[in-house]
Amino acid sequence: MSSPRCDTAVACGLVMLMAAIGVSRTATAQDLFISNARVLNIDARAESRRNVLIVDGKLAGFPASKPPDFTGPVIDAGGRWVMPALSDMHTHSVGNFMPPGGFQMMGPEGVARAALYAGVARYLDLFSGEDAIFAARASRTTAKTPGADIFAAGPCFTATKGHCSEYGVPTRIVDSPADAKREVNELATKKPDVVKVVYDHRTYLGRSMPTIDRATLDAVVAAAKANGLKTVVHIGTWEDVRHAIQAGAAAVTHTPDGPPPADIPALMVERGTLHIPTLAVQGDYARFADDPSLLDSPLLASMISAKAIAVFKKPPPPGQLAGWLELQRTSRESNAAAVRTLAAAGVPMVTGTDGGNPAVFQGYSVHRELRLLVEAGLSSWDALAATTINAGRLLGRKWGTAIGDEGTLVILDASPLDDMRNTERVHTVILRGVAVDRDAIRPPTP
Repeated sequence: MSSPRCDTAVACGLVMLMAAIGVSRTATAQDLFISNARVLNIDARAESRRNVLIVDGKLAGFPASKPPDFTGPVIDAGGRWVMPALSDMHTHSVGNFMPPGGFQMMGPEGVARAALYAGVARYLDLFSGEDAIFAARASRTTAKTPGADIFAAGPCFTATKGHCSEYGVPTRIVDSPADAKREVNELATKKPDVVKVVYDHRTYLGRSMPTIDRATLDAVVAAAKANGLKTVVHIGTWEDVRHAIQAGAAAVTHTPDGPPPADIPALMVERGTLHIPTLAVQGDYARFADDPSLLDSPLLASMISAKAIAVFKKPPPPGQLAGWLELQRTSRESNAAAVRTLAAAGVPMVTGTDGGNPAVFQGYSVHRELRLLVEAGLSSWDALAATTINAGRLLGRKWGTAIGDEGTLVILDASPLDDMRNTERVHTVILRGVAVDRDAIRPPTP
């Protein structure tokens, strides 16, 4: 076969680059040229005015002009900002919780569409019925309607009557290291994207739930590693965090109350443990009740009905939710301070919302999480890394703007470096080189 023809130095360079990263020069539905963009390079912490070439769904280069032999679609960004799409690495894809005890039922596919509409191109479900969520994950790869990529843990690994067992959804009960090894090995045949385990010794609203012991935690993580799987540990206290790190967990999710012990930040950095703070679920119910203007978002209003939003603009009726709101008022500042301490030490953050809980909205609350990370003290670049390259690191994916990374991007009408609220100003969503018709996947407002 003869070598492809190229007529300029730029075109020749691109041909060689495409060959090097294993992509075809033939334009397909996944080829796209974006001109006149302000590209945010999360790895380099740099913004530059350039064009973007996507070939076969991957970033292939930043040419000075459209290659002469390129015949795919062209988007003029008009000087707007281009960055990798956002990620939610802790959600439960049942839908949106609506107090005092109802749900806007969405299911994994509905959540996938709502998320992508909001610029969130992938989510990690950290507990659902395992057969249903794995089937949804498989269906999404062949679905004709665009939606966020689904990643899934399947069940929780938890103690008898421990957290996750209270919802009536079958999960994996492990009360000993032998249980842990057996159950993880069995789940591994279904190829979960991560293993989720509950190790939570906190007292919450005056009560606690049973949790696995440390030997069983170690056994879950070890069995997962033996099967080539990473573990995400739901924790409740800083001692839980320490044990999860020492066990070899890839990430811990949630932020305990109070300051982290002095050794924890350095230990997390040394072991490479990621932190999924979930600040939105741990404080936004109270924030919205105390400052309803926080809910005045055009993006949110396009996804959720005004009546539903109004529910969160006032305190909940007496009961457990009211107690949760008061708990958030007493802990949200210490949670933010703890995240600030960890981030200052170099602990990588990852965005996760714990969707399915009150005052957390599927897709939209990733934008809230980014704002809360910045308010906690992260730089804008570090917050953006949390929802792009760090999220990719957790799942072994390339979610940046380097050559060879996945061509899944958002075009924003304003810069998130100026104001993190600007991530909500989504102009275009690009899924592996294809511009998404957002109106076609806009979530119905109940």
